[in-house]
Amino acid sequence: MEKLSLERIAKRHANVSRVIEKAKKLWLKYNIGYSDPQKYWDTRWEANLSAEKATGKSALNEFWLIKSLMEKHSCENILEIGCGGATLRNLPNYLGLDFSLEALKRSGLDKFIYADVTKGIPLPDKSQDAILSRYVLLHVPFTQIEKTIMEMGRVAKKAIILKEPYGDNSKHCQAHCFLHNLPELFQKYFQGDLEFLDSIPVELQNRHSQIH
Repeated sequence: MEKLSLERIAKRHANVSRVIEKAKKLWLKYNIGYSDPQKYWDTRWEANLSAEKATGKSALNEFWLIKSLMEKHSCENILEIGCGGATLRNLPNYLGLDFSLEALKRSGLDKFIYADVTKGIPLPDKSQDAILSRYVLLHVPFTQIEKTIMEMGRVAKKAIILKEPYGDNSKHCQAHCFLHNLPELFQKYFQGDLEFLDSIPVELQNRHSQIH
């Protein structure tokens, strides 16, 4: 019988895991679909897809990048819409909002908001120094995007930080997603600073340190 090294066993396990994950995504696509977003994301979280648990160097870099932007704009707190597993929960005075209860259960947050951002943000005007959105607005239909951005502009006091496809930066926009003219829309409803993470200098994006 062939003896397998730990490295080969690990590779085989990784390959099997990728196949299982791909099968789960296909099952979600064809059996749940995108017509009911809340059901889709609840089911996706129940399926425990690894893509929803971003870790490692890239996640750490993103943490420091956003923390630096908070410092730049003198933000003492931040609300993340569509926070999912809240991988950035260690940001100063972080508050997560999501419409997937399954995601929030797995987020590790003691305090969160269970709400659908397209129907409103249950917070007072200008109550959050910063609002963060990472690949959330691309899932908002054209009929709901203006109200969503209006709500973000109402609640944000100083800065809105986006990691979203727009214009030429649309490589993440798949067939079931919506590509919006975000700079133009936010200009209508928000007078503070708008930051797109993909336009941040590379040297800042590559900052790598330990989360305290």
